[in-house]
Amino acid sequence: MLRETIGYNRQFDFEFPLLEVADDLDLANFRGVARLTHTAQGVYLHGQFSGERQSECVRCLTEINQRIKSKLEQLYEFPPNPLAEFAVEESGFLDLAPVLREDLWLAMPQYPLCRPDCRGLCPNCGQNWNDGPCNCANEDINPRLEVLKKLLDN
Repeated sequence: MLRETIGYNRQFDFEFPLLEVADDLDLANFRGVARLTHTAQGVYLHGQFSGERQSECVRCLTEINQRIKSKLEQLYEFPPNPLAEFAVEESGFLDLAPVLREDLWLAMPQYPLCRPDCRGLCPNCGQNWNDGPCNCANEDINPRLEVLKKLLDN
């Protein structure tokens, strides 16, 4: 690709059953499309990626399969630019891992939920309220919020 003329582009489709993007990020059913374009400054990457990650709901702690989608655009500059954040290596190799890792982490929801209306856990007994109510008397209320409770009761 580096020996091609400016404007030359090539598309890569790929699919991996399991991909270790980094030590702290594994994705299952990873799929993507990447288009590389030779520019005067370097190689421009435009891609769309998706994968699944095991996580847990922040409200009820149920294991969930989290689908992550990401669109990525990045310029890999030709050497010898010491200030380039991402550069084409002398061998012509493009290391996608740092860019992909950063983009996928940013695409993940900060507070993953099993479903939008997840009711969470009972703070007293730990019952998952999505499975049904518990027998706890959940009348403990902060005295500073008692006025708000009266408003809701009316």
